[in-house]
Amino acid sequence: MAKKTVKSRKRATGKSPAARPKATGKSTTKKRTTTKKRVTPRAKAGRKSTTKKRTTKRKSVSPKAARKSTTRKRTTTRKTATPKAKAGRKSTAKKRTTTRKSVTPKAARKSATTKRTTTRKTATPKATRKRASTRKSVTPKAARKRTITRKTATPRAARKPARKVSRRHKPVRHKGEFDFNAWLLPRLELEQYELRAEAETGVRDNIKGSTRYAWIGAGQCGGRIVQSFYDLGYRKVLAVNTTHHDLDLLDIPKEQKFQMDIGSKGAGKDMGRGKNAVLQYQQEILHLTRQTFGTEVDHIMVCVGAGGGTGGGCAADLIEIAKRYARYIGISEPDKRVGAIMTLPAVGEASSPKVAENAWKLATELSEMATARQISPLIFIDNDKINKMYHGMTVKSFWPSINSTVAGLFDIFNRLSALSSRYTSFDPVDYHSIMEAGGCAIMGLTIVPNFKDRYAISDAVKNNLKKTLLAGGFDLATAKIAGCIVVAGRKLIESVKGLQENIDYAFDNLSEITGDATVHRGIYEDGRDCLRVYTIIGGLDTCASRLQELRSRVVAKTR
Repeated sequence: MAKKTVKSRKRATGKSPAARPKATGKSTTKKRTTTKKRVTPRAKAGRKSTTKKRTTKRKSVSPKAARKSTTRKRTTTRKTATPKAKAGRKSTAKKRTTTRKSVTPKAARKSATTKRTTTRKTATPKATRKRASTRKSVTPKAARKRTITRKTATPRAARKPARKVSRRHKPVRHKGEFDFNAWLLPRLELEQYELRAEAETGVRDNIKGSTRYAWIGAGQCGGRIVQSFYDLGYRKVLAVNTTHHDLDLLDIPKEQKFQMDIGSKGAGKDMGRGKNAVLQYQQEILHLTRQTFGTEVDHIMVCVGAGGGTGGGCAADLIEIAKRYARYIGISEPDKRVGAIMTLPAVGEASSPKVAENAWKLATELSEMATARQISPLIFIDNDKINKMYHGMTVKSFWPSINSTVAGLFDIFNRLSALSSRYTSFDPVDYHSIMEAGGCAIMGLTIVPNFKDRYAISDAVKNNLKKTLLAGGFDLATAKIAGCIVVAGRKLIESVKGLQENIDYAFDNLSEITGDATVHRGIYEDGRDCLRVYTIIGGLDTCASRLQELRSRVVAKTR
């Protein structure tokens, strides 16, 4: 009971009480010195009582020795006793650790000094003797050994506190001090960072449609087409060319024109020069699209002429630039949101072998992309068909009239899809489904004078596909989706009996013509005293017969 009282008093006060050693013939101080120099198995067996009293005599140790023992004491607190040490092993380090966790009479009898001596490495008698002999003089090398032994503690319970202490990194306060917080980062912020373009309006449109379009025109023909859309209120246009002469004639802002300078001659009819030009300036063009269009864009259209060198050579690469821009502004499926409008040369233009070959190559390339749904939609404007339909026009008014008609036909579906109807609405979802269906698309408009006739509206729908300015030769049975919109005067809708039946019959007839394709319908009223039918068909295969005609001209000229 006296031993337990001394030990408990040591824990309570933090200091060991001064107890008299037993009569062994030697002073307590000498025994402490002898134990530090060499601890033998015989000393362990016969000096238990002396060690016990030496433990209680810690207060009389010199200041230097006290500091050493304190350090050892902190180190050994991290050790855990193993079952083997409890069973009878003479290793005082493990027994002393057990004494720290749960004080037992057996552990209390062991010498604290001897226990501290053996904690530095594995508890074997040989290792104990070696370490005891090395403690004779405390050197910096010995201090480093003690530091290493703390890290290599074998029990798992001893390693956990060491891990927690190593993670407590202090902030850098002095210049030149190593910053562990900057070196050991648990995760990078970039792992969760997604590049998103900041909202930019760009050039503001002056339209009221359901879809916000951006237009890129290449070459002389492409520049004229985007000029027509600019006049309708589509302000997000960009014209590129290899010569400044064609750009100077366009009535659009100067900052929305870009010259790909490859020499004073331009591309001529060489598609290779046009392709090299756009590859050389692709980064500048992409930057200009971001600056001009901003981020408020839903669909991008690339406009080119098939017979020239600049437009024909630039088309495919401009489409890729448009897709890069679409990804930049956050469009997830750019293949569905990037389309193309291209013009086919007339008979007179196609008489040149080079023009016919350029047109055939480009039309074939873009048709393959449309069939694979890499662009949507692909729209052909047939200049030869326009010449036959609109003969007798003056030179000055010919191209402006044709381009404005094509742009206006394209624009009417965008505007109608943004309007609501008290009868049947052609809503934006219907319009987008047609424009994103892939393949080729055609559009048409017909005025119906004899709208009281049951078959008049149905015939007008059929004539739409013949009177359109777009290319012919399409197989309508390959269509995937279509839209038909009837716009009639308010008085006609209110007074003409049977008009709804005639309109429904025309819708059903269009569904049969297009091979049972999905037909979106719309009925609107306005203030005019007439009835008009607008038709748009999407997802068509390419106009094979028209392309074959161009191919035959190329073969004939090369013979």
